[in-house]
Amino acid sequence: MLSFIRFLAVSLLLASSSLLAQPLLEAHQAAALLADGELQAVDIRSPELYQQEHIPGAISAPYGRWRGPASNPGQLLSPHDFEQLVQELGLTPEQHILVYSTGDDETDFGAAARVYWTLKYLGFERLSVLNGGFKYWLAGQAGSTEQAARQLPASLTRIQLQPQLAVGTDELFDKISRQQGDFQLLDSRPPAFFEGTVKAPTATVGGTIAGARNLPFQQWFNTNDTRIRPAAEIRQLVREQQLTEAGETLSFCNTGHWAATNWFVLSELAGLDNVRLYPGSMAEWTQNPAALPMANTPGRWQQIKAKFQQLVQ
Repeated sequence: MLSFIRFLAVSLLLASSSLLAQPLLEAHQAAALLADGELQAVDIRSPELYQQEHIPGAISAPYGRWRGPASNPGQLLSPHDFEQLVQELGLTPEQHILVYSTGDDETDFGAAARVYWTLKYLGFERLSVLNGGFKYWLAGQAGSTEQAARQLPASLTRIQLQPQLAVGTDELFDKISRQQGDFQLLDSRPPAFFEGTVKAPTATVGGTIAGARNLPFQQWFNTNDTRIRPAAEIRQLVREQQLTEAGETLSFCNTGHWAATNWFVLSELAGLDNVRLYPGSMAEWTQNPAALPMANTPGRWQQIKAKFQQLVQ
């Protein structure tokens, strides 16, 4: 009897694990799953690009619909608004969802990673990102497309928030000010932002969050195209930069876009535990009236000079 129970437990484990999706799919892998009817593609490009052509069966869900206001694009929508969105799109937890964007450059990958993270935050588990986006769908053997718009029947999906995937401003401030816990705070932006010589329009001041370490997102991509490196190379880079030693990893950027790439790579590909995204990132941190702790903040003259350079460009 005990042997049968063990066998049943192992069988259930294997069955449940088979439902888990591979986080990153190449075009040929996605094409095979689509051909078998096992994939629901979600196109987060602009409606205009979707109308020109898209992956067969894909629905349109532009990136902006998953984002916050212009002043703080990384801000999360309310749970009610998120639930309405996934219901309107017809998404359900049973679907294997493939998120894809243009694939035009490394920055673009952040859009797909951010939507993937958002869906996971909402309780979806069967998720993948198309490596290289639509550009590499067209370039590969899987380059069939269609123009006809697709719309799924509205769903009754009730979201199940996964708060452990996100860190908010108040919690992050507590961690920094109290030296709370064994965590690493990673700034995903290019060095110029981290060093304070360049500032995003949504940030009130340049520099970085106090205690952060710079981990530019561009390093995860192939040198000759816009696809994420093979998993073995990712893991090697992670080991070389000693990113496996902290008990918790917190990722941020300007608006939670580039940071989503770091989150995706470290959590879904490198397999680090407790990787969390700060959705509002520098926009939310620097706009806070409490003047939260910063590092590498430029002096007044440097700020004026940087502002002038932005105006003349």
